[in-house]
Amino acid sequence: MKRRDFVKTTTAGIGLATILNDPASVSATPVNNRVNLAVIGCGSRSDWLVRDLINRKEDDVRFLYAVDAQQSRAENRAKQASREDTPTKAIRDAQVVWDDKNVDGVVLATPDHWHALHTIQACQAGKDVYVEKPIARSPFEGEQMVKAARKWNRIVQVGTQTRSAAYCFEAKKFIEEGNLGEIEYCRIHNMWPQRGPDSIPQAPIPADLDWDRWLGPALYREFSPLYMQWLQWEWFWGLGTGILGVQGIHQIDMARWMLGVQYPQSVYAAGKLNAPAGGRETPESLAATFDFGKFVVSLEQTTGKPYMLETDFYVRENDLFPYWYQNATRVEIYGTRFLMVIGRLGAGWQVFDRTKNRLPVEKKGMYGRYPHVPHLNNFVDCIRSREEPNAPIEEGHCSTMMVHYANMSWRLGQIKLEIDQKTGHIMNCPETASLWKPEFRPEYDIPTVE
Repeated sequence: MKRRDFVKTTTAGIGLATILNDPASVSATPVNNRVNLAVIGCGSRSDWLVRDLINRKEDDVRFLYAVDAQQSRAENRAKQASREDTPTKAIRDAQVVWDDKNVDGVVLATPDHWHALHTIQACQAGKDVYVEKPIARSPFEGEQMVKAARKWNRIVQVGTQTRSAAYCFEAKKFIEEGNLGEIEYCRIHNMWPQRGPDSIPQAPIPADLDWDRWLGPALYREFSPLYMQWLQWEWFWGLGTGILGVQGIHQIDMARWMLGVQYPQSVYAAGKLNAPAGGRETPESLAATFDFGKFVVSLEQTTGKPYMLETDFYVRENDLFPYWYQNATRVEIYGTRFLMVIGRLGAGWQVFDRTKNRLPVEKKGMYGRYPHVPHLNNFVDCIRSREEPNAPIEEGHCSTMMVHYANMSWRLGQIKLEIDQKTGHIMNCPETASLWKPEFRPEYDIPTVE
């Protein structure tokens, strides 16, 4: 959807007939009491999202549209999403979704560079939003997403599913009751067996792909099928925020939630990129220190380490804990009494005292379960109730800012950034301005929401 199509009156979309504000609307009749959605971005991630939403036990979600810059991918997802009573239309232009009064919300599973503009457009058109993480490539984009959600009173749920995990609610309660003692230190791990690409293979643009539309706000670059493969865009500035943004964001968000903090007062990051010219651009190894005043949070990332593993699905769905020492996605919270180790997306948590006879002494723990379905259910429930979702856009923005701070510190020569803890803005480094608000292509400009 291009900028020239987006610039309309600021009241566009207000008063649209949906299940939210008009009980006489088509989608709110007793015969068809459903939430009507559109999925935008029909790659591999959308498979999971569509599957779990249409399989809700209430059978109350229908997808009216599957939208993608590549027609064949839109058609593939439309086949999955269609129901006998509601066939899903495969389209390439999101403007159709914004104009359809029967669409209540959108599920954004696009690459990161489209998240901001689509979220703003959806909010303006009166649609609620489920947006995948990280929410944006830059601080400016995240700020406009927050403003849009509040200006047009929309539900915006971020895809940080751990915020809907029952075991995490219990862990947070355990911490808030003071059981760990005074928290003095936290360590976040983001250790991955995969490494980014060494080169960017060239190929002709597929006949059914609108490459200009796929790029959207991102500056023009020549087509490569690599960019459209699972999460590969994350390794390139202008399209993503690195493995830290697409994977580390889960642990960052979980840690920030457990600790009850928003913005740090300073950030320093050091890292390494060992890649051939023309290959991956974002750092493979990164160490960042976030000073929150009352305690310090350190983040440690490395890639290409096959012995560091994400929690597998057998552990996530059974009464088991991971082998923490080689768990790639754990968070360690150090209190004056005990240590808590907690993992994202169903890994559970354990609290340890000092060892006895060289064996671990567990004081408390809780097994996890994968929270994907509860998180999507929370989004649908909040569309109906208008209550704040478990992962609101403001929280997603704060967590994504920690990714931005670390990346900016590293990209500008491993400098220390001083942060205003009330606003999240950087106070000491004007050189960050071009990274705070990068250049967008005029045809897809991301507007300032007033």
